[in-house]
Amino acid sequence: MTPSWQHLSRISACSFVLLVSMQSAYAGCSATKRTRPTNVVVDEVQAIFEKKDYKKLDALYASYLEEKSMTADSISTLQAFFDGIEQSFDTCGSAPVTEDTARAQEASLRAWSKASPKSPAPKLALAFFTAKHAWFARGTGYGATVSPAQWQLFKRRMASARAQLDTLAATNKTNPAWYAAMLNVGLAQGETAQKFDALYEKGVALAPYYMDLHYEAARYHSERWHGSREEFNAVVERAVELTEERLGQTMYTRMHWSHSQSRNMFMSGDVSWARMKTGFEDILTTFDEKRTRNYLGTFACIAEDASYLKKQLDVLGAGVDPAFWGSKRNYAYCMALAKHSDTGRLPVCVENMESGDVKCD
Repeated sequence: MTPSWQHLSRISACSFVLLVSMQSAYAGCSATKRTRPTNVVVDEVQAIFEKKDYKKLDALYASYLEEKSMTADSISTLQAFFDGIEQSFDTCGSAPVTEDTARAQEASLRAWSKASPKSPAPKLALAFFTAKHAWFARGTGYGATVSPAQWQLFKRRMASARAQLDTLAATNKTNPAWYAAMLNVGLAQGETAQKFDALYEKGVALAPYYMDLHYEAARYHSERWHGSREEFNAVVERAVELTEERLGQTMYTRMHWSHSQSRNMFMSGDVSWARMKTGFEDILTTFDEKRTRNYLGTFACIAEDASYLKKQLDVLGAGVDPAFWGSKRNYAYCMALAKHSDTGRLPVCVENMESGDVKCD
């Protein structure tokens, strides 16, 4: 049978969706021992929690809070601590998250709280979980897709999270984790921009490298929630300003990376490819990993910077992983674009409609 091919003049904008989530930027599931400094802390905390070694867990929390320490890749160890607690509840796709599994998670946190009545750590973790449980009830869709019953459950659980955090307020005014949780609740409850931003500024004054503070502010001020493209960009610039001493343009890259991977993000002028590229290089300076460099390649492809794309592919060698490049179409286009780096010609691709295979020249 003659293959059925569809002509593709250029890669589709709407199809260029990268497989990335920054809301839990450092958590993950892998059978391979991870070496990135932040992930080492996350995995250590997860193991301690699952062993129910609450004394060690409480001691780690106290030291991270008091010392305001950071990992070698400049992430707050306190944030890595709570990421480790959350990671212990990640099913890694092995089973769906249900109300039964959520109740089991809550029971684990209550057991910790009972064993450590004087430690604020389990109480904070339980408040974080309650907010997460609220988001679970709401779902990830736009507001119009949420049913009245879902909204009611979302609001009730979020109100419970707020009440827990309010109870902890007096003893946590110097704790950036508390501020991050309050910002998450403030976004959910539609806090005014004036109050939200005041809380954000207090949090980042304490710990500018507590990344969740910046990500919560970016979500709040995004078009999807309570802001606009201009407001989102202003949050990005503020995050860069606060972290540039150690991280250079890292936050510019990370925040735009998590917000959009559309084909026109550089064409529109809304995002600077030059700064995005610099930010990726700053990230790789702190810790060079295959995943990040693969994503750098995908953004070079979006920007149609063929020579820089080829450079990244050459560095990666056998480390090029199609899983990080979106669809088969995107991967084939990007590989062909790199091959044309000396000619400046954009690839022309055709797709076999029966098999989904793509050929580009």
